[in-house]
Amino acid sequence: MSAVATPVDPVTLEIMANGLRSVADETFAALMKSAYSTNIKERRDHSTAVMDPAGRLIVQADASLPIHLASMGGLMESLLARFGNELRDGDLFVANDPHVAGGTHLPDINMAMPVFHGGELVAFMCNIAHHADVGGAVPGSMAGGLTEIYQEGLRIPVVRLFREGVLQQDLLDLILLNVRVPTERRGDYFAQIASCRLGRSRLLETIGQYGAAALRDGFEQIVRRSADRLRAAVAELPDGVYRFEDAMDDDGMGATDIPIRLEITVNGGDIHFDFSGSARQVTGNINVTRNATQASVCYALKALLDPDAPNNQGVLDLPRLTVEKG
Repeated sequence: MSAVATPVDPVTLEIMANGLRSVADETFAALMKSAYSTNIKERRDHSTAVMDPAGRLIVQADASLPIHLASMGGLMESLLARFGNELRDGDLFVANDPHVAGGTHLPDINMAMPVFHGGELVAFMCNIAHHADVGGAVPGSMAGGLTEIYQEGLRIPVVRLFREGVLQQDLLDLILLNVRVPTERRGDYFAQIASCRLGRSRLLETIGQYGAAALRDGFEQIVRRSADRLRAAVAELPDGVYRFEDAMDDDGMGATDIPIRLEITVNGGDIHFDFSGSARQVTGNINVTRNATQASVCYALKALLDPDAPNNQGVLDLPRLTVEKG
């Protein structure tokens, strides 16, 4: 997308933005309808999104889950750091690890497909779906009483599942050998793959309609509009420092009265969430990643101040977070 284009006018921008949301919504529905497991088909524990070449969230399906809001951004950060100079048309990446691939927990399988036009990277089509099992100590891969991530299932860093359109069958075999009910898991994997491919086709149709340079400008304006809109809502709040504290009863492994502390500072259109003083990592499996914390904060902020604001990077980047590691 190297060509310089006249900025997209407001009317065209609104049509383009709605078209991009339709891409996310259609791929969400396609994934739901083609999945094998009730976890996706009936519970709808999945999300789809369009990301820009820098890995920023541009649009997310309306039915996507709030906790997934930042997870795909974590995936993209890891993907671009590892494969940024090696991306090829037809590649497709998969990951689930919360620590090295930006995920939420191991059952959430992330996929990302780069979209090329004229040999240039123009976007990514992404999705995330909660698989009913990813191996580990118990069926379903979720239970209390676990003390390390290795008990929760197979850890997948960002890896290339398709290389220039060719399935890396040995990698898929390795994944499926480590999960329960592999036939159902395989069906869910290919439902996610099909969703990415559908999104890629729809994005290329969008580029054919508007041009790659116009799409790039549209991406920028979509993110900026959401950021400006939410910032204006924050500016309506009284400046000041607000504090809250609560505690979790226990972690299931002996720790009790686990504190959660939050200090919110509002200054004009800026807002800072400081979780300093909250409990450090506990033995039980109730710890949370930074990406999941960011998603939760952004969801609560948007739900309270501007529920109709589109979910994108403008929303994710507005609140500043301070969280202690480990």
